[in-house]
Amino acid sequence: MRVEVKLRSLSTTKGFMRNGDIVDLPDEEVAKIIKVRPQALVVLPELPLEKPKVAPKKAPAKRKVKRVE
Repeated sequence: MRVEVKLRSLSTTKGFMRNGDIVDLPDEEVAKIIKVRPQALVVLPELPLEKPKVAPKKAPAKRKVKRVE
């Protein structure tokens, strides 16, 4: 469930969240937080998540040849 944090700081299973952060939390955790602190979270509408973009692979670094004199 996508929610927006409305507290200064809130500890979740995803880590500490700050005011204005949008995070995807399990339904059970959202219900538990809202039960203890009703104004802590605002439930947002579900949106389809985009797949993360994959960065192109870089070529391996070339080794410098040490000259022996």
